[in-house]
Amino acid sequence: MNSMMDMMTIILLFLLKSFSTEGALVTPSQQLRLPVSTAAEKAKKQVSVSIAKDALLVNDEPLISTNEIPKDQMLIPALAMKLSDYAKQERDLEVEVGKVFNHEIIIEGDEKIPFELLFKVMFTCSKSDFYKMRLLTIKKG
Repeated sequence: MNSMMDMMTIILLFLLKSFSTEGALVTPSQQLRLPVSTAAEKAKKQVSVSIAKDALLVNDEPLISTNEIPKDQMLIPALAMKLSDYAKQERDLEVEVGKVFNHEIIIEGDEKIPFELLFKVMFTCSKSDFYKMRLLTIKKG
């Protein structure tokens, strides 16, 4: 009977561990309604840029209002500076502890944002050394 209890305890701990590692790595902002997709790949923990209806956020910290984004240029200066700082931190970590800088970024965009705004954010990310972009969506079904 004791060995049966030990076995059940081990199984229970294994299940709890596997359930705790599954889950949302990225939680979208309240101002954001993500588009629906059929993609099956799960999100990884990366630097994230959120494009809400009224603001641009980097890692859930408000950066700039969408009204302040320059209309006549492709590069968004405030976003480029912030992402360049993150890229420098990642490069420093690569040198100091050997963590590989994979140049990946997650872009969360409201389903109703204009394409021009999404394109400007993607252009700015690519110029700031984050050229591997993933668009965050909600899995359908």
